[in-house]
Amino acid sequence: MLTALIIVNGVLITYLVILSLRIVLGWFAPRALGRAWDLLAGATDPYLELFGRIRFLRGSLIDFSPIAAILALVVVLALVNQLLYYGRITLGFFLASMFSAAWSGARFILLLFLIVGVLRTIPLFLRTSAASAIWKVADTMIQPIVAWVTKLFRLGRGSGYTQHLLLTIGLLFVAWLLGETLVSYIIVPAFQRIPF
Repeated sequence: MLTALIIVNGVLITYLVILSLRIVLGWFAPRALGRAWDLLAGATDPYLELFGRIRFLRGSLIDFSPIAAILALVVVLALVNQLLYYGRITLGFFLASMFSAAWSGARFILLLFLIVGVLRTIPLFLRTSAASAIWKVADTMIQPIVAWVTKLFRLGRGSGYTQHLLLTIGLLFVAWLLGETLVSYIIVPAFQRIPF
């Protein structure tokens, strides 16, 4: 049993590295790799397609299904390691692993939009043109969240895009800070104390 778990652990780590490599190389010109890319895609695409079928992970601009695929592997790896080191998996450890993985995905998304929002403020504060391609991409990414915040919070007649963008950035930061505190110091420790 111990040998099988060590082998499964090694296979999961190897596949996690291969999957990460496939995702990162997919951002660039993967076809330039030729046969190596075909082998990499052949080994990882069937797994990635499982998560690609989940509609809410595939936004109009950003596809979050690869993040979910990696997080699922991380949870399985954590469970295998728990079995390897302690010989059993408790309900508390399982719940803590699931919640930690879910928060890792949510934290990544929050921080991504927080960084994009902060970057988008650069031309506003430097009073430069926001017409360049990078600012347009940042605007396209952050705009749905700014629109949602605008619907939730009416700031008054004199408020414009800049005020709503700053409010969005502030709310993203508060959500990240609150989530980090709740998950790291309250929820996961509470799950880990479950004895069975």
